[in-house]
Order: sequence, then structure tokens, then C-alpha cells
Amino acid sequence: MSRKLKVKTAILIVVAVASLAVMAVSLTTMQSSLSLDSYTDEMEQEASDLKILLAEANEETEQNTVTYDEIYQSKAESVAFMANNNVGFEATDAKMAEYCELLDVDNVMVVDRDGTIVARAYNSPPQNFSSSRFNQLRTVFDDGEPSAAVEAELPEQDWWDRYYAARIDDSTMVVIEQNPEELYQLIADTGSTASVLKNISIGQHGYMFAVSGRDYLIEYHPLSNLVGSDALDGGIDVTDLEDGAFTWMTLDGEKLYCGVSKIDDAYYIAAVPESDMTASRNVTVGVILFVFFAVMTIIITYGIFVMREDERRGHDFEDYSPVGPLRYNKTIGKKAAVLSLVGFLGILVISFYMQTLFALSSESVANNERVNEIEGTIQRAEARADELTAQYGERYLSKCETAAYIIERNPALATRDKLQELADVLQIKSVFVFDAAGTLTATNSTYTNFVLSDDPTDQSYEFRQLLQGVEYVVQEPQADEISGEMAQYIGVALYDAEGGADGFVQIGIRPTRLENLLASVQIESILDGVKVGTDGFAFAVDKADNTFAYFPDDRLLGKEALAHGMTESQLKDGYCDYITIDSKQYYASSLETDNYYLYVAGTEGELMEERVPLTLITGGIALACLVIIFLLLAFDREFSFAGKPKNGTDAEQRMIDVKMPSGRTIKTESAASRWINRSFKWNEKTAEQKILSVAQWLAAISVLAVFIAVVFQDRIFGSGSIFSYILSGEWQRGLNIFAITACIMFACVAMTVATIVQKLLRLLSGVLGARGETVCRLVGSFIKYGTIIGMLYYCLALIGVDTTTLLASAGILSIAISFGAKELVSDILSGLFIIFEGEFRVGDIIMVGDWRGTVVEIGVRTTKIEDGSKNIKVIRNSNVSDVINMTKQSSYASCDVGIEYGESLERVENILAQELPFIRKRLPAIQDGPFYKGVVSLGDNSVNIRIVVQCDESDRIQLERDLNREMKLLFDKYDISIPYPQVVLNQPVEYRKATEAEKRTADLFNEEQKNAAKDLGNEEDEER
Repeated sequence: MSRKLKVKTAILIVVAVASLAVMAVSLTTMQSSLSLDSYTDEMEQEASDLKILLAEANEETEQNTVTYDEIYQSKAESVAFMANNNVGFEATDAKMAEYCELLDVDNVMVVDRDGTIVARAYNSPPQNFSSSRFNQLRTVFDDGEPSAAVEAELPEQDWWDRYYAARIDDSTMVVIEQNPEELYQLIADTGSTASVLKNISIGQHGYMFAVSGRDYLIEYHPLSNLVGSDALDGGIDVTDLEDGAFTWMTLDGEKLYCGVSKIDDAYYIAAVPESDMTASRNVTVGVILFVFFAVMTIIITYGIFVMREDERRGHDFEDYSPVGPLRYNKTIGKKAAVLSLVGFLGILVISFYMQTLFALSSESVANNERVNEIEGTIQRAEARADELTAQYGERYLSKCETAAYIIERNPALATRDKLQELADVLQIKSVFVFDAAGTLTATNSTYTNFVLSDDPTDQSYEFRQLLQGVEYVVQEPQADEISGEMAQYIGVALYDAEGGADGFVQIGIRPTRLENLLASVQIESILDGVKVGTDGFAFAVDKADNTFAYFPDDRLLGKEALAHGMTESQLKDGYCDYITIDSKQYYASSLETDNYYLYVAGTEGELMEERVPLTLITGGIALACLVIIFLLLAFDREFSFAGKPKNGTDAEQRMIDVKMPSGRTIKTESAASRWINRSFKWNEKTAEQKILSVAQWLAAISVLAVFIAVVFQDRIFGSGSIFSYILSGEWQRGLNIFAITACIMFACVAMTVATIVQKLLRLLSGVLGARGETVCRLVGSFIKYGTIIGMLYYCLALIGVDTTTLLASAGILSIAISFGAKELVSDILSGLFIIFEGEFRVGDIIMVGDWRGTVVEIGVRTTKIEDGSKNIKVIRNSNVSDVINMTKQSSYASCDVGIEYGESLERVENILAQELPFIRKRLPAIQDGPFYKGVVSLGDNSVNIRIVVQCDESDRIQLERDLNREMKLLFDKYDISIPYPQVVLNQPVEYRKATEAEKRTADLFNEEQKNAAKDLGNEEDEER
């Protein structure tokens, strides 16, 4: 390589590296900017929703606390009611223990005005009720109302209780002691900051945490070990903690993109790990960069290879055109321009493809996250409703048991006034007393003359169980048969002195809070207000009748989804693709619940909208870089001759020129060379072969990279990458970008495995005998075709084809083929095998039967061959058999000529030795020879000898004619008779005999010619 070429190569490498750097920085910046914008929009939406969620959590906390306190205030009041209504009240420890069990509380005490404990159920840690801490309890003596809760905690004694008091008389009060752990657990589960933030997710692995605005301690974080730690010590810069700020932060060594919202005295920070953004971004950028690198590598290396060949053989003026002070290399310029154009288009396609894949996968992941959040919301609401229903049943059963306890011990209290007083104490709406016949005997409600129904479908029938020995009945909340309002009824049996059922007490409650919660669980309440990005929404389809159970457009509510654009295939769990509703297209993800198909849908987001601009920017950068490379390759300031061309190598002997149907002359490998197990050395290859090798290496690298990425995708990219999403299969089967990508990935894996196995078989065949090598080659061929068939089958399944049905159809199709389309299918399959096996190529010279010509086209059904007269023979692929591929570096032309038996063979051989070199000078088509092959046969009338020459296959036929002419002229010149069939009627002539010297010369000539032409012109002998 000359110094000038080395300098140009160095410049090209520098330009390529700089181009890659520019492209990498540009792509990374653009992709990062898009990702940040997307996450910023999501964080703003979450911040907007967070204020509402925190307010609801605070309201839930207040409501839970009020409800909890009211329950225990009612329990204290019920003891005071029993003390004042002759229900067997005694200020004794035993009676307090009985009340404690009845009311299901930790402790019941009677305390006098001075704070002295008169009676108690259990000996809890002693309390000084006379201290100011318990002044709130003594307010019962002033206003007669149950006291507010008083909480006391002594950690050193492992004691923590909440107290409630109710007035018995002017000197005593009843005090309920209860551990508030249940209350605070309920608050932690439903009303704490953690309960709100733990259900918020940003993107794949993003989350929200809280930092105190007073001391910067972390109040909540998904990692419990960080809760309570100092956020500033963890790496957060205090200047970043500004309301509405979006910035990068570092916490506990992890880099996060954060959005800050300050609510009250706390900072709520939505955070997305940097790894979430880099996972998908790096794949997109990496693929585009690799394609760009491959295009530049192919163009640059091809130019260098051609220039190197020019130096070796010497420059040709015809290859250059002057352009001002520069010289344009037409050979490099034309092909470099084509490669640059194809490469540029490839970069555009791959860029658009990867941008689409990146956008859709990001949108799919976001939609799936959102639909999973909705599912979580529904599950939490349903769980809360079930929990609250159970609490209502349990707590109000306790109230009903208290009412039954009171009525059973003092039946005189079963009057309207006393029952109303009891209802007020128990904080319920109504109390009903039924006798043993199921007839209402007393109530504080407006109902009178009521008797339990005998109809099992009626609401009251269920309570007949209480008259048959059942201790209690807790009915589910439902609409009241009479009023239509939501109500819940609970009954507890009454017993006579002998223990027999003697009626029951029933309470009626209006579960307003439960009613509101149950209403919030309805699908329309959950989905209303769900926001997805800037214009996305959620909707639901009822599984029972495929109607819209909820849709933002009220006009579609109750309408059949299939009648408005959706299809049956879209009504299922895990759907992730485009849907059309009323002619509007959305990208949606679905989730199946017990009653609905839930969808999160949106129009093409910002990422999709930016595909074209991003692709054009990428293409612009690529085009500028490719133009610079093209100019460096195709133009020179000056050139000089590099010297004489070198002699051809063995590899050059294996390469021949063939004329294509388009008229171009290209180099191809000879037919025999294609099947020998020996590759070209690098220096033996032409520029085209070298660039093909480079392209194969790049393709192999890409296939291997995909294989490694698929096998080790979790370790390399993490679960949030494009690879993870595509391999998860959480997308709709069909002809879409995810299916196509999955097919490519599977093909790469299959090809890698098949190639490795074939390489191992090739190595194994080298150490085995002939039989072993035969088996290895057979197994390798089976693996090749098995891999192709397997890839085709699996890829068809990925794009939504029912392969089971396809196989069944194939059986039916084979029957149809056997009757009508057998020949057509046979032709197609034969054509595929011709291409796969590489028996011949376009431009090869072949012989099929007795037809010899150049292959001009290998079609799906037929092969077209052109003979020397420009006639085209169309042969069905299934009829292409016994092919002789005559594509080789050189062929031979032969001439068989007869001499008289009486003629001296030695004399003829001496004449040939003198004259054959002159024949070569007269026939320029001869590459080597002519050679004398000796006597080929002893005919009836002549001794037949053969003359052969080496030539191009395309010159063979004409050269044979020319040889025949030369031999006739030669024999005429030396009076050598060429016999023909005749009847001899006279004495044969006397022929001239060879001298001893001529005989020795003839023997020497014969031996030399046999050695010189031992590999030439032997085919016909082999046929014999």
C-alpha cells in the first residue's frame, strides 16, 4: 500500500469515527430528550392527582378515627344505659369482665369522680385517672355526653391504650380501655402517606417518595431501609428541592430523574431511575449506530480495496475523468454512489423502524402500567369494600348482641321510647323486637304490624333461622324492600329460661359510608377521570354482552362495541395493539377482570409524532457523512501509475468473467471452485469478494449480538428494555412491528445455533472416515432445512397464523395438489432447492440435456437459458436435471482428425511439433496450446489423432471450427492425406517413411505433449 493510500485511509477512518461520534451524540440527545419529556408529562399528571389522593387519604384517616371512636363511645354508653335501666348492673370486677366479653373490648372499668377505680375487668397497668391527662374523661359529669378519646402511652411498660368514658350518675362513670393498634394499622393501610405513595408508579420502575420539608428526613421510600434517613446525606442537593422542579438527583448512589411537588410541609418526589431510560434508548441508538457503522465500513473498505487493486495492476486513464483540478475515479465513484444510496435508504428505514419500535414499546409499557394500576385500584377498592362490609357486620353484630342482652334481661324496655333511647346509645337507626312466631312486637321505627315472610325470595325470610336455633344472622347490605334505600339488618336470637328460642332482636342500620364506598367501586367511578398521557383515557367493555360499560363519550354507553369498530380478537386479556372506535384509531392495552375487559387507550403519543422528524434528522446527519466519505473516495488531486500488474494467482484462476443478462461483465467463482473445501486467502480475493466478506462479518456480528441479547437480555438490558417487552409476548399476535421484531430475533437465535452445530459437524467430519463424513454432511443438510422450516413455522405463529389449522389445511392442500396443482408445486419447490443448493447461478454456462447456454433467469417456476444464437429455452424447474455446470476459468476446444494407415505417424508428429506454435499465433482466442493428445482411436479407414487448445468457454465452438480449418490447411501443405470411406481398386501408393531421427523426435514430442495437456480434453475419454 502506497503512502498516499495510507494517508487517505487514515483520513477516512478519522471521518468515520467523527461521523459515528456525531451520530451517537445526536441520537442519544434526541432520544433522551424525548424520554424526559414523556416522563415529565407523566410526573406532572401524577403530581396533579397526588393532591387529590392525599386529601382523600386525610379524609379517610379522619373518618376512620371518628368511626373508631364512635364505636367505643357507644360501648361505654351501652354500659351506662344498662346501669341506669335495671339490666343487672353491678359495680364488681366480675360484672365488668362479663361486659368486657360482651362488648369485645380490652377492659371495662367503673371510676368515681375523684379518679378512683371502683371496679375493673382486668388489672392493666395502673392509671391515675385523677391526673390532668384524663381531664377530658371527666367532661361526662358536666355535659352528660360520652367523652372524647384520651390516648396514653408508656413505652417503657409496653403499654399503649385509648380511653372512652360515659356518665353513670353524678359520682361515677364507666371507662372503656382499648389498645388502638387496630386504628393505627387501618390508618397506615388506608390513610397514610405510605399507603398513597406505594401505589404510584412512573414508567417501568419509577416511584414516588416523600421528604420532610422541615428536617429533610425521608418520610417514605419503597426501600424501607431509607425511611427515616437524611435525604441530604443520601446525595440530594437541597437546591433541587423546589416545587415544580424537574431535574436529575442522586439518592443512595442511584441517579434519578425527578419531579418535585411540595404539598404542605413535605416534598413529594417522583423518580425514574436512569437505567429505565437508558435500557430502551441504548437499544434504539445502538442498532441505528451499528447500521450506520456497517454502511460506512462497507463503502470505505470497498473504496480502499479497489484503490489497492488499482495500485497493484497500474492505473488506467479510462477509469478517471478530470473535474477541475481533481480526478474522478469512475470505477469507485459509480459503485460507491450506489452503496451510499442503498446505505442511506437503509439508515432511514432502520431509524424509522427503531423509532417506531421505541415509541410503541414505551407506549405499550406505559399503557400496561396504567391498566395494571387500574386493576390495582379496583382490587383495593373491592378489598376495602369487603373489609368494610366485614367490619360493619362484626361491629354492628356486637351492637345487636348488646341490644339482645339488654332486652333479654329487662323485657320491659321493649317500648318505643326505650328502644329509641337504646338506638341512640348504640348509634343505630332502628331496633326491632320479634316474638317466637316472628311477629314484630316493639320497635322505634315507623314499621308496625310486620310479620316475617314465608317466601324465601323476600328479604325478611332469612331471619326465620333465628326462630329455629341459629344464634345470629348478618344480612348483606342491600336496597330495602319497602323504602328502597340501602340498608343492612342484623338479628340476634332471644332465649327463654329453658334456653329455647323465644324471638329475636333485630337492628337496622343505614351504612352510608359503606354505600359510598360501594358506589366508588362501580366501573364508571373508577375509570372516570383516568388520564393517560395528554389525551389518553380508559374504558370498559362488559363481558356479558360486549357493550361499553364505560366510555368517556356518554353516547357510546350501553352500545355494542363490535358495532362501533372493535373486533372479536380485541376483546380479550393482554391485547396490545391498535383499535378503531367510531373511525378513530387508538393504541390500546387491555386487561380482563371478572366482569369487564378494561382498556387504556390513547392516540399516537409524542414519541410517535416525533418519528418522522427524528428519522429525517438522523438521515440528514448520515447523508452529510456519506457525502464526505464519497468525495474522499471518488476524487483525487492527482494520480500516478503504480507499475506493472502482477501475475495472476491461483485464486485469480478460480475467478472468471461472466456476462450477465443486463450486459454487464462481472467476476464469479468457477463452478468447480464452489464445491472445493478451500476458501480464498485474503490477498487472493477480488475487491467484490473482500467487501462481501466484510458484509458477511458485519451480518454475523449483528446476528450474534441479537443472539447474546436474547439469551442474556435480563442481565444486559434489565426488565425494562425493548428486548424484554418483545420477548415477554405481551403484544397482540398479528402482522405488526413487535411480531416482525420477534421473528427477526428468533431467526437470529436459530441461525446462530444452526451455524454452530454445522461448524461442529464440519470439524467432526474431518476426523472421521468417508462414511462418517457422509453422515455429517447429511445431518448438516437436514439441520439447514429443518432450521428454515422451523423458523417459518414459528414466525407464522408470531404474526397470528393458526399453525395448527395451517397444518391441517396443508393435509387437505396436499390432496388437492395431487389432483390439480402437483406440477406447479413441484416446480416451485425445485426452484427453491436450486437457489438454496446453489447448483447454478444467473450468468453460469450450463448444459441441461442437449441444450447448452447461459442462465439468464432463475424464476419461481421456470429457468431460462440463452444459447449462442440468442434463443431462449424455458425449462420448468422440476425438469432441470442432469445439469452440467460449464462455468469455469477456461474450457478447451478439440479437433479430431484422421490420417491414412499407411502414413507415418512419426512424420506427422514431427510436422505437428513444428507447426502447432504457428497455429496459436494465428488464433488469438487460444489461451494455451495447441497440444497434441495422441491417437484417440483406430478407425475403419484412419488413425484418428486429437489436437486440443485451452480457451474461454464462450470461444470454444468457434475455435473448434478454426482448428478444423487449420488442420486441413496443414495436412494439405505437407501432403498428408485425410482418408474417407472408399473401395481400393488399384495398388495403394507408397508413403514416405519417417527417418530414425524423426522417430526419436516424434517420441520426445509425444511425451512432452502428454505431460503438457494431461488435464485438458479428457472428458470425452471418461465418457467412453
